[in-house]
Amino acid sequence: MSACRPLRSFLQPFSRRALSTSSFLSHRGPVRDYPVRDTPPPNPATAPYTPADLADLRKHYSASQIASFLAGETSISRSDFESRVARPPSDPMGLGYLDDLSMYDPLLDFPDPANPPVYVPGHPLQPLPVMTDPFYGDDKEAARVPWMREVSRQTGFSEEELGRFRHRVLVSHRVVNMTHMGKISKIYSLAVAGNGNGLVGIGEGKATEHEDSHRMATYVAMRNLEPIPRYEGRTIFGDVEVKVGAVELGLYSRPPGFGVRCSQYVFEIARCLGIQDLSARATRSRNPMNVIKATMHALRSQKLPETIARGRGKKFVDVRKVYYNGMV
Repeated sequence: MSACRPLRSFLQPFSRRALSTSSFLSHRGPVRDYPVRDTPPPNPATAPYTPADLADLRKHYSASQIASFLAGETSISRSDFESRVARPPSDPMGLGYLDDLSMYDPLLDFPDPANPPVYVPGHPLQPLPVMTDPFYGDDKEAARVPWMREVSRQTGFSEEELGRFRHRVLVSHRVVNMTHMGKISKIYSLAVAGNGNGLVGIGEGKATEHEDSHRMATYVAMRNLEPIPRYEGRTIFGDVEVKVGAVELGLYSRPPGFGVRCSQYVFEIARCLGIQDLSARATRSRNPMNVIKATMHALRSQKLPETIARGRGKKFVDVRKVYYNGMV
């Protein structure tokens, strides 16, 4: 390429084509000149009112209304109406009317108080049907506890069985969360629930009101039901000692007729579980929440005689008296 060629291009006369064409625009093809849109012919529907039209309008409208019509005719240019284009049905800015406002509805427009409207099936004024829930049926007592339905679906128990379960709120106190907006106070609750026949669970809830907090804790407790092994359906298998936090708790099996001699928190858990003979001792810290959690941990940590016999390679009958120190 000659170095003088760019200099010669400056000496040539100005050409519009030289500025409008380039190598990277050649693939787009020639530029088309679209014709200017002609003014549409006059539309008779938008023509000004004639004396005959005004005489016809006086039969239906008052003089003030006709004056407003004529003021609107003079304020808006006629060419704006004639150049209008109908909007397509898929226009996102269009208004989606569901009713034809040009038609009169015998029930919605001009109701007659002497002749009340008659119900017609399928009309928008039809009353909402009263549907009976197949899960609840017609039992209104069960419908008063709406969260029972969800618990029944999760646990498999019917609402009647869940209504017979024993539940008790063991701990309830106020807690405060410090945020940049200030102190947010709520009510903390810890509840226990069980069927009295080997199932027990605990749940925690937090809400602004006591009632909501208790209901939430009871709901979580019933949802967290778990089976706990019991010896002869009245006590635990052997002695169990656990440590949760600063709480050191010991649960001890007792002979028939001994009763449940322990703190009120362990007592309520034993009643929900269905244990009649038990003793417990908590040393060091006696925080109620940790005592309850330590009790549940101890009940889960029982060593069953079958497991011990299998580990020693002996039969179950050979382990029972040794395991219980001759108590059975």
